Amino acid sequence: MAENNLKFPIKMEPRVAALKSALFEIQENKTDPEELAAISRNEAELSAAGKKPKQSIVKTQLAMYKKELNNTKLEIERLKRALELVSVIRKDCIDTISSALTDPSKETPREMVALKEIAETLPLWIAENEEEAPRLCGAIQPHDDYVAKTGDMVAAFVTVKHRLNEWILAEVVDYSLDTEEYKVQDIDEKQNSTYVAKREKVIPLPSWRANPIENPNAIFSKGTEILALYENTTCFYKGIVHEPPTTPIEPYQISFEDSDCPSGFSSPTSVPQRYVLAYKKFD
Repeated sequence: MAENNLKFPIKMEPRVAALKSALFEIQENKTDPEELAAISRNEAELSAAGKKPKQSIVKTQLAMYKKELNNTKLEIERLKRALELVSVIRKDCIDTISSALTDPSKETPREMVALKEIAETLPLWIAENEEEAPRLCGAIQPHDDYVAKTGDMVAAFVTVKHRLNEWILAEVVDYSLDTEEYKVQDIDEKQNSTYVAKREKVIPLPSWRANPIENPNAIFSKGTEILALYENTTCFYKGIVHEPPTTPIEPYQISFEDSDCPSGFSSPTSVPQRYVLAYKKFD
């Protein structure tokens, strides 16, 4: 995120420093390519020896396997720590934006840019061993009984001022299993207003970006009716996909419903994957 756009809280500085240190440690402890080459050479010797390999070669290979297995376990732990730091930093970013949006002394357009940038840094789903993209990856919907966690960002259909029903960008405050209702907070409400909404009127935002090349099923196709975050607002409106993204970093091109336009739809607007959701209609 561009430093000249936002000033982050001081509490984030040690976390960013810790992340840099963690990434440096991961890089510094990567296996030497020569060691991997030695393993490959030993494997070739073992294969060539057939059923009677030299015991010295077998012992050497086992020792190298054990060493690399231990290195891999350590690298996994380092990666987990780095990902945990990334998650905390992202949460801090969202909290900073939420605070700014509810502070009448601050301008909001800059924070709108920040919301867009956070969406564009949403983790990209990368499959392993032809693994299918999970739910909440791009356009793939969650299970019907899915419950968003406290702090998650969602689109919530609520009654705002003047009895107007709108889809708003909100943060989950709580969820009641008994009533199946969410308590959510509108991130763009000056008075920090909260609302109660039934589970079916809350849509969780994607947890991962989808790669259109690897997972086309996780991308809304051209002409699909959707809900999308309107430019410089924190409200979702009905629209259609004018053009889907062709790369993981491209946004959708969305045409919103607009009765003032001859076609009934506005000119296409760029919307990141995180803010394009399956359309739901409520009266």
